[in-house]
Amino acid sequence: MTRYIGIPILLLAAILNATVMAEFRIGNGAPDLVFLLVVSWALLVDVRDAMFWAVFGGVMQDMFSIAPLGTSALGLVVVVFGADLLFGQISHRNILIPPLVAVAGTVIYHLGVLVALQMVNISVPLGRGLLYVTLPTLVYNSILILPIFRIVGQLNFWLTPRRARLE
Repeated sequence: MTRYIGIPILLLAAILNATVMAEFRIGNGAPDLVFLLVVSWALLVDVRDAMFWAVFGGVMQDMFSIAPLGTSALGLVVVVFGADLLFGQISHRNILIPPLVAVAGTVIYHLGVLVALQMVNISVPLGRGLLYVTLPTLVYNSILILPIFRIVGQLNFWLTPRRARLE
């Protein structure tokens, strides 16, 4: 059940990324709501649910962009796998790990997307891509990760069944 709650959330986030968030560009970087939601979910749930969010969110992201279908999904899957490998599931109250994962994950995600674009002969100079897209996006993502992590943490808390205690 919790896996599928992400479908409308990620669809809306991808639409907002392509429309509203584009208005907040610094250079060519903007806040990446899909990335932030997927990373937050990956830190809160098991890796299978997080991978579903990564693939679905990445495909939705690509549907509303010029990137080849699957490019964002590949980058998000790598970030989710790395976050799970290093940190596993954390508490929704944790305020240290989400910014670390957002910063490192943004760089890894963008490098993955740039490499994937190079593989399909879409030339984006690595230095310019990192400076004008990754750096501003990294600033936005590092600022927005904590509020989004808190919201996603509350959502996960509401959706996770609790065991009743007999007293």
